[in-house]
Amino acid sequence: MKPSSKARRYPAVIVIAVLLASLLTACSGSGNEGNSASAADETPSATPDYGKSAELLVATADGTETFYKELNDTFAKTRKETTGQTVTFQSSSAPSSEQEQAVISGTLKADVVTLGVGIDIDAIQAKGIIGEGWQQRYDYNSSPYSTAVAFLVRAGNPKGVQDWKDLLKPDIAIVTSDASVYSDARWYYAGAWAYAMNDSGDDQESAKKFVTDVFGHVKTLAPNDGEALADFLQKGEGDVLLTTENKALEAANGPDKGKVEVVVPAITLSVEPIVSVVDKNADAKGVREAANAYVDFLYTEEAQKIAAKHFFRPRFLSVAEQFTGQFPEVTLLTVDDNLTGWEDLQAALFSDGGLVAQLKASK
Repeated sequence: MKPSSKARRYPAVIVIAVLLASLLTACSGSGNEGNSASAADETPSATPDYGKSAELLVATADGTETFYKELNDTFAKTRKETTGQTVTFQSSSAPSSEQEQAVISGTLKADVVTLGVGIDIDAIQAKGIIGEGWQQRYDYNSSPYSTAVAFLVRAGNPKGVQDWKDLLKPDIAIVTSDASVYSDARWYYAGAWAYAMNDSGDDQESAKKFVTDVFGHVKTLAPNDGEALADFLQKGEGDVLLTTENKALEAANGPDKGKVEVVVPAITLSVEPIVSVVDKNADAKGVREAANAYVDFLYTEEAQKIAAKHFFRPRFLSVAEQFTGQFPEVTLLTVDDNLTGWEDLQAALFSDGGLVAQLKASK
């Protein structure tokens, strides 16, 4: 179902607090403007000063620079037209875990973060920089668009790779990124795990064996997605690049068009980037209202079209219907609905003693 144009959700306790504050103000004849820690801080100011410009620092995961440049430019134009306010942007793009650590350390004073997985924002929230309940503020668990774990293969798909099990064919060589040094690659290993759990009826031993077998076919383990793509395209290494649908589509529609094809398995894992206003930073800079408006904008039809243009799956059905030829209909598993959440997945696969670390040590 299509979300409303205003996608932000306010917890009931905040609404009650605001109502009580209004009643007290009416009775006392004085306001509470000096209470900087009030519950109303979770909402935009009732009388924002649109004559005052705002600069937003938006931190995103690696590989989304062009996408967010268009989003930011479009928001700035729309904001100026609708409110008269001038909004400018600074941008930071890096692997999700690096962005998380930079925000926590204070070296990156981001007002908005869009990171790879929810636990990265949870880590920021645990330090008091983002408020509790951040993931319930917006629809789709604060994930305004998605993609999927997918494969990039050579033109004509000479090895006949169509599904996850095809990666286990004896002559298949896989190129992918190293999740132990490049946190965004967690999705690729999670994709294999999710497929195997679904296929085996949630048998973890079967899932461990499948991920182990897939890893056994990885011949090139790159330090990041950019180098993995270069190894596959420019160096000609491997038969399959294990990546995301949006990155595969971008490659297939770029300078190497006609040389590669995108394969999205019939059952695969949905990749869901997560967004949040960084409450402490936005409040300190006085840009909370603009930051909230920016995240609201990600849930508009205009922003959803930009996401689809950059090969992300839009959440709005009205937009998805305009890109039916771009995104095949497949069964999309999710970490929250089909697995047990990212905390358990992180412990099982990506912790120091997790499966991925064990497999890498055995190579």
